[in-house]
Amino acid sequence: MNHVQLKAFHAVAESGGFSTAAKILGLTQPAVTLQVQALEQSYNTKLFKRRGRKTEITASGKLLLNLSKRIFSLEDEAHTLLSSLGSLEVGLLKIVATSSLRSLSILSAFQAQYPGIDFSFTTVSTETIDEEVLDFRADIAIHHIPTEDKRLFCLKIEEAPLKLAVSKKHPWSTKKVMKLDEITDQMIIFPFDLETAREIRGHWSKLIRYEEEQILSLQNKEIGREAVANDLGIAFFTEKDIHWDKRIHAIDIRDKRLKEATYITCLAEERSSHLISSFVETATQLSESR
Repeated sequence: MNHVQLKAFHAVAESGGFSTAAKILGLTQPAVTLQVQALEQSYNTKLFKRRGRKTEITASGKLLLNLSKRIFSLEDEAHTLLSSLGSLEVGLLKIVATSSLRSLSILSAFQAQYPGIDFSFTTVSTETIDEEVLDFRADIAIHHIPTEDKRLFCLKIEEAPLKLAVSKKHPWSTKKVMKLDEITDQMIIFPFDLETAREIRGHWSKLIRYEEEQILSLQNKEIGREAVANDLGIAFFTEKDIHWDKRIHAIDIRDKRLKEATYITCLAEERSSHLISSFVETATQLSESR
């Protein structure tokens, strides 16, 4: 049995005749007859009784019709689903990020534009974020350290200058501007895996001078921000990361090299899919509008 034969049978059974079925299928009547006869011969059964111009379905035909109704109903559902996916009316997007501070605004903009798309969101550590995508646990990763894995597509969507963040309790909380070489004898908070970051060519962490005992390496920016607010050390954040937190004071740094970029990563083979490309486009437009 093949799909064409089953479709011909279904059309005859539903319409009640070979001529009507032929019109529905856009075929000639002999072509429809041949398809039904081939199906009957393949299984050595009679599906229709032909009495002159009248066609009656047999008991075997009725049993098959019950199945063909379900088959073609599922086919219609599949067509509707695929059409919806293509137009982004439904779908699921799994997103991971090293921080929610910059990511949730992107998710909000995407959901506003495509309300039918569901998504999951999880924060993970810097050193494991590529594996989340490579192991298919995530469709998209949003982070601040570019990947060098050729299996992944990585796009920089934003770059912003970093400021020195200190607690309002810190002695420097009245300063407005500082130079990098003035930042000494302080506990420095890095809200990511420093070893991973320093393997990246040109990463801003290489500009900071410190001793090993001055490092407080934390899992993400949310924890790092809380550590700064509680005066456990100083850190480098963008203005958008901390401007709303009244517990933290931001100091401008006289070094234009001190910048942090935001990247979107996905599987290289998926970069052109409608769902992924639409998310990247939304993120890029959001960054450009700021």
